[in-house]
Amino acid sequence: LGAKLQTIYIAATQQDYDGIGFLAYNNFDFAQTISMAKSFANEIQKQQVRSFSQTSVDNELLDTIFSFAEQAMSAIGLDFSPRKADTSRLIQLRYDEDCQKKTRLFVFDDDSLDSSRSFIEDCQGRGPSASALPGNHLTPVYFQFGLDDLDMTDELKGMAEEAGGLSGASFGNEQELEALVNEVCGWIKGQGPSREPAWDNFQSGDRP
Repeated sequence: LGAKLQTIYIAATQQDYDGIGFLAYNNFDFAQTISMAKSFANEIQKQQVRSFSQTSVDNELLDTIFSFAEQAMSAIGLDFSPRKADTSRLIQLRYDEDCQKKTRLFVFDDDSLDSSRSFIEDCQGRGPSASALPGNHLTPVYFQFGLDDLDMTDELKGMAEEAGGLSGASFGNEQELEALVNEVCGWIKGQGPSREPAWDNFQSGDRP
């Protein structure tokens, strides 16, 4: 939700920037954020299975838990402030064409949590440019390490290797992260999107 907070700050303060980049923009309400947590849990589970060869948690059980939590939050009426609709209204009123020209949205192809299209629709004007990239909401998160990278005794390393043959761990997709880094660097250098989101033949600067 960092991009949402930045949007609120820029719209409220009208502070001037040379460029504004929003990565995987999201404007979910609190109940919808539960589905975000569910998506994170599923992705982490997949990565854990690949890294450690451990038995995964029952997906059906996870779905049940998160669905119950989402329904409970909706019933209680708990939400962020400002709400989703309030943020959209703030963009409509305060995110002017000068800000829009300076803004680039970075959108991942498989990101079901992305709200970039609604951001563009809320803008009163041509709207910002948008770059489409391979990956999902967790693509910016990547790490990889081996046991030799950790401050561990040889005894502990031996125990870890014996416990399932663990020699290291990783999370994320390095190639997708590299594509993101290259796209952001290109934007900073003044380049246009290398590829645009497939939103009904959307073109940068046009309303979808």
